Amino acid sequence: MRWIAIVALLLGLAAPAYAGSDTPPKGPTWERDLLVAQQKALAQGKPIFLYFTKTY
Repeated sequence: MRWIAIVALLLGLAAPAYAGSDTPPKGPTWERDLLVAQQKALAQGKPIFLYFTKTY
């Protein structure tokens, strides 16, 4: 259970770095459509990482 706390802490520290931005973080290509992402993930046998933010 300790690893869950570590992951939550790291995600909490990383979130402010992207605050106020409409562009996703650099890295692999991000899909903005969940259904498209699900289809690609199933076809490639990969998990899905959901990234959400709130804009004002």
